[in-house]
Amino acid sequence: MKNIDMNPYQPYRKMGLSCELREIKEKRVIWPLINQIDPNNPNFRLRTVTRNDLEEVAELWRASYPEVYGSVHEWILDPQEYEKRVAFAENWKEHSVTRPNAMFVGEDLQAGKIVMSSIYTKWNRNLHVEASFIAIHPDARKGKIASSIWSNLASFYKWLEESGAEYVTVFCETWHNITQYIWFKRLGWKIAGIFPGNFTRWAGGNNEYRGCTIHFYRLINDGIRYTNQPEEWSLIPEVKELWDCLEKINAKSTEEGLKE
Repeated sequence: MKNIDMNPYQPYRKMGLSCELREIKEKRVIWPLINQIDPNNPNFRLRTVTRNDLEEVAELWRASYPEVYGSVHEWILDPQEYEKRVAFAENWKEHSVTRPNAMFVGEDLQAGKIVMSSIYTKWNRNLHVEASFIAIHPDARKGKIASSIWSNLASFYKWLEESGAEYVTVFCETWHNITQYIWFKRLGWKIAGIFPGNFTRWAGGNNEYRGCTIHFYRLINDGIRYTNQPEEWSLIPEVKELWDCLEKINAKSTEEGLKE
């Protein structure tokens, strides 16, 4: 972090009166390593990606999330792109600190193949992690393996608590509502809003469209302590009305847990 003399300057308006303040210092998210067998299904293992997985994982993404072709997220379809972005288990001591993306894979040990992958992106200075994507192979979206995938990912934000992150977000696509339901009703996340036309998405062949995404958030660790509250915000009436509506809706967010 650069040592810039800010003493001659001041914020536009004094804020942070409704929350705790803290000294600015170096902030860092460090990816925790993961390698676990599902206690309820010994045929399913969730672990950090390795270099040996690259071709198989990229193929999984192409089969499970082809809509990202041609978009800013297209890199997940190309195994060569992983080398400069993703933290690998073999280099964990270094990569857990320096790499912007962490990736889990879920293995069907009986079938001997990767059936799920999940990508996370971090912004150190904001102590922010985005659960960028979760993909399940079309052949593994039902049955015991599918139940294991969701029950293991249901606690992923607890894994994130070990990273030092304070703010976690996820966006859900609009071509189905399964993940919207899981994040809102099963995991207890809050709706931040709907972003119309947020990302380009593949429509097949050489065609694309602008897809809409629903964004969710959750504050973890001590994040809520340092978050300023609505009483000191300056909002126009329409935005205040929107916030009140979101608060009413988010009161219905629950943590039901995932059941088979």
